[in-house]
Amino acid sequence: MKIKFSGSVHYANSDPISNVAVRIFDKDAAGKGDDDLTISPGLSDEHGRFSLTYEPLRYLDYHTLQLPGRAGQPADSQAEELGLRIPDFGDIYLPYLRFTYPFHNSTYEHTASLGLFQHQFYLPVNPPVEFLPSRHGFMFSNSFSGYFLPYSTPAFMSSRKVTSGYGLCGGMCAAAYDFLLAGKDIPHNMEVPHQGTRLQRYLFQRQMDSLGGLGEALVKVAQWTSLPDNTPVGTMRRTADEFNLLRQKLDEGNPVILALIYAHANTLKELAKLIFNNHQVLAYAYQQDDNAAVTIHVYDPNLPAQDDVDIHAEPVVVSEATSLADSQTTIGLKCTQLVGGKFYKDIRGFFAMPYTPGKPPERI
Repeated sequence: MKIKFSGSVHYANSDPISNVAVRIFDKDAAGKGDDDLTISPGLSDEHGRFSLTYEPLRYLDYHTLQLPGRAGQPADSQAEELGLRIPDFGDIYLPYLRFTYPFHNSTYEHTASLGLFQHQFYLPVNPPVEFLPSRHGFMFSNSFSGYFLPYSTPAFMSSRKVTSGYGLCGGMCAAAYDFLLAGKDIPHNMEVPHQGTRLQRYLFQRQMDSLGGLGEALVKVAQWTSLPDNTPVGTMRRTADEFNLLRQKLDEGNPVILALIYAHANTLKELAKLIFNNHQVLAYAYQQDDNAAVTIHVYDPNLPAQDDVDIHAEPVVVSEATSLADSQTTIGLKCTQLVGGKFYKDIRGFFAMPYTPGKPPERI
């Protein structure tokens, strides 16, 4: 029984994506190849729409049961004539779609379950963009008056022990990226939005999003704040690993929100005080020189409309181990934040924060 299936495929921000090849497979047990159920594969058009034909019954695997042959029958014909094919009733039907798509001169694959009434599918990438802080960043600084709440300050919080100011650096980075992906001009007002306004609430929500659904990214910030710098498990070594992931995203034209670890805490008491001295920026491009030193261009919400804010990352040896067989050197990255080519701050390390595209409010 042939079935025709139609749908559409999109970038993570909902933009349609063309030239995506689509096939339907059935997942088999570990160690066995998945069954290709596709008869006519689909190919998405400029609107992301595709249509394919597949045969569900192709999923069923069979066993061949050999029956005893007759006397005098040639041995090489027994399997063909006396073999009995019976279906494998333990084979469960688990269909899924496989999307094969070109992206930044490479080919990638993504899979999604074939569910009832599901006809829109999203790839784990965003369309490439060109970001520039003076054009696509907010014009006001990351310094909000009031308390870290999405609404007006309640009277009982008017205490001198609670700081009446806060930052939304992660929310500003995510929102700036949201506007660019949505093809909308970012609000160019110079004043920091007041507590409870539509823009402030939007930035607050995007700040929460940047910390992860259950605050897992904040836990990672806490862990890195407590790590040493130049050891095989320290922030420099881990930053070198993080850069390899960051580089691929930037090569694809996808900016990345980075957590910058400025602070170092030796105790839980220090951590509670210092964790919010760290920061978030949006990395949008990089260059690497012949000595493997890297310059990463970032939008820093603390430095609005400045296109000359960079992270300079230089390879350093964090450990060396020598044995009779060989020697092993562990490399890390020593990082410094620069503004206009001049020293601004030391950075103990950085890592990528989660980002899922959001839809900017219609009226701000």
